[in-house]
Amino acid sequence: MAVLLLHKQDKNDCSDMNRTWSNEIDTYGIPEDYWGALDPEAEEELKKASLSYPDKRKVLYHLSRAFEKAGTHMTVLIGMYRFYFYQSDLLKSLYWAKRCVAQAAKKLGISENWEELTEEHRNRLRKEESPLVDLYLRAFHAVAYLLGRLGKKEEALKMLELLCQIDESKQLGAERLVRILMAEENS
Repeated sequence: MAVLLLHKQDKNDCSDMNRTWSNEIDTYGIPEDYWGALDPEAEEELKKASLSYPDKRKVLYHLSRAFEKAGTHMTVLIGMYRFYFYQSDLLKSLYWAKRCVAQAAKKLGISENWEELTEEHRNRLRKEESPLVDLYLRAFHAVAYLLGRLGKKEEALKMLELLCQIDESKQLGAERLVRILMAEENS
């Protein structure tokens, strides 16, 4: 859970980052310019959550408190998603993955409903290289994966088809997941 801790990069230690981005980066590589600074109380709750393992009740308590303080901050949303994912609670992790997609879509200025993405939105996702687009696509992939695991293969396959069209570099592995879901369907 230590990955939830907010990490501030030293101003002089950003040689690998695009210089136009903020020098303050959370652990997911998303410049704070996108989300704003994490509320100090929420950050403290995330630290407490990471130190509370293996007591799942305490971890969830601190994550919930972080959510109360900064419920739209991506660091908190990802923390909630990861907690449930690692607990193998697929329904709850799906809920939080969808919240991550919606919040990233909002920041990108695109439809929060993937079925309503315009061709302009799809082109932007295809061509723009930014941590925010990457996060959106990875969260989108997570939703499709979880839908597939939960037996909602038709919706998962539709999402993956769209992701394959957008991710021309094939870095996200959507095509592989399609093959796995199709093989499960045919067996």
